[in-house]
Amino acid sequence: MAVYLDHAASSPMRPEVLDAMTPWFHDRHANPTAAHRAGRRARQALDDARATLADAIGFSTGDIVFTGGGTESDNLAIGRRRPPGTTVVSAIEHPAVLTPAELQDAHIVGVDAAGVLDLDALRDVLDDTTEVVSVMIVNNETGVVQPWSEIAEIVRALAPNAVLHTDAVQALAWLDLAEVVSDVDQMSITGHKLGGPQGVGASAIRSHSALEPLLVGGGQERDRRAGTQNVAGAVGFAKAVELTRSDRDERLRRVDSLAERLLGGLQAATSGVTPTVPRDLRVPGIVHLLVDGVDSEALLFLLDEADLACSAASSCASGAQGGSHVLAAMGLDTSDCAPLRLSLGWSTTETEVEAAIDLVSRSVATLRGSHG
Repeated sequence: MAVYLDHAASSPMRPEVLDAMTPWFHDRHANPTAAHRAGRRARQALDDARATLADAIGFSTGDIVFTGGGTESDNLAIGRRRPPGTTVVSAIEHPAVLTPAELQDAHIVGVDAAGVLDLDALRDVLDDTTEVVSVMIVNNETGVVQPWSEIAEIVRALAPNAVLHTDAVQALAWLDLAEVVSDVDQMSITGHKLGGPQGVGASAIRSHSALEPLLVGGGQERDRRAGTQNVAGAVGFAKAVELTRSDRDERLRRVDSLAERLLGGLQAATSGVTPTVPRDLRVPGIVHLLVDGVDSEALLFLLDEADLACSAASSCASGAQGGSHVLAAMGLDTSDCAPLRLSLGWSTTETEVEAAIDLVSRSVATLRGSHG
């Protein structure tokens, strides 16, 4: 049977989402900037979707800017041109944050062995000249959750002029962001990690935040992001968020139980399997492991041949080539072990988990036997 444990890369679309989107692909196809009735209906759908997203993450409806996904939203937050040292980011950010930050010669703040931000190091680089601070609330590789209230308190005290941004792409499926990340100026979210469509995201930008648009020339999104909006995508994104909020408590309990069964089963069946992040520091949906004595690329190859979809790192660094900047920042040596990310989501079943335990265990045994 095919087993899909790569929800952190992209989760299957929920059936209700596809149903909500379908009319906007044909008989409701109008451009939302058009003045006629069909255009006004499309524009109303966008506004309704904005309201749904805003309510879910604790922003105002007018703060929501639709984008092409999490990467664009992150790029929008970091911007293109800032003086060296005025941008501060963590060492385990997604490349969509880390790459533009490095181009600005930003301060890169380290993390501890579990991937939690070094708060003393953060304090050391903040001052009145700091313009942007970006720390992702949930890491996309390991699932570690950052101590957001402490981070926000430090930034507000030491860098009062800074815009505080979080990449919440991986968090939206698991956390009540309106409650957990309340003190934030900008937030990046996207739909396909929680059963929504690919290719649509949003930047939540409070009215007092400065913003230099990446895309100009159309006037859409209040001049914050030019280009005809993806109405079907926005409708689907909003529907996925509605569903995620409605079943969050039950889904968290179910996925947490499945994740613990997955980890426990793998450790019982295979020696040398170590989680990179303690259970109490990560979201339930990401189980990141180090498997001793096997090559990462070889393990992924065997698992793919067995029709188990998983990864070694994030989907933007698929495979083992080049290693993981996240694990390197945590001080983990992966030269003699295989990083393995098994990520669960709304559609994960007990049958898939049991099959994954068997497939991973047998693949590891095969690789160790071939080197015995």
